[in-house]
Amino acid sequence: MNKYSEMGSLGTRDIVARAIDSELKKTGDKHVFLITEHLDRKELVDKFPNIDKKLKSYGICIGIDPVPVIPAAHYMVGGVKVNHYGHALVHDKEMPGLYAIGEVARTGLHGANRLASNSLLEAVVYSERAAKKIIENYNQNTLQKLPKNIPLWRADNLSILIEHSPLRADLDALRTTMTMDVGIVKSNDRLKRAERRINHLENEVNIIWERCKPTQDLVELRNLIQVAKIVVSASLGREENIGLHYNKDLE
Repeated sequence: MNKYSEMGSLGTRDIVARAIDSELKKTGDKHVFLITEHLDRKELVDKFPNIDKKLKSYGICIGIDPVPVIPAAHYMVGGVKVNHYGHALVHDKEMPGLYAIGEVARTGLHGANRLASNSLLEAVVYSERAAKKIIENYNQNTLQKLPKNIPLWRADNLSILIEHSPLRADLDALRTTMTMDVGIVKSNDRLKRAERRINHLENEVNIIWERCKPTQDLVELRNLIQVAKIVVSASLGREENIGLHYNKDLE
């Protein structure tokens, strides 16, 4: 890590992830190794009991054995734009009654690169702020009652989705596309290829959507495709490398 960052192994996650990606592409290996034998095993176990338990299930002893490591996408740094109270904003104006908290929200606290463990602190702070603001603005007289006899959404004349294998195949294709072409190190050509593939997936899923009753898998896949399109579009529109967004064509 010393050749990638002055901070060595303490470099920020974007630098460490790019370093790992670079080494794996050079060697063709499936992972790199995290060496922990120079650290106190008891202290590691006390601080990371769940990691220790998980590694043990694979026959790996933290503090003794090298730990295989690869980067993985596991958090969205962005989402619904909100103010300091978690109130959703549209064109910088509050949308009545809509709050967003946690990974779904864009609070601005993380900047362009979330630091480890800050997501939990963000969720705690913003949930408290939102709750206080909702209580402060609560007015029984302004609440609207839901209309009675709401019809089932899109239920008429739609068939029941029997085969889920096409959805699983499309989900796998989406994951592969986002990992390979919209991952740690991007390029304009790869992003445009991802855009074409995602548009194709969207068309395929929409065919199912138009003729079948919604299921959880179908709704989630449509949502994932929409998020993927937004990420690709934002990546193509970004004209500078910042935080965890890195496009080698912008060097």
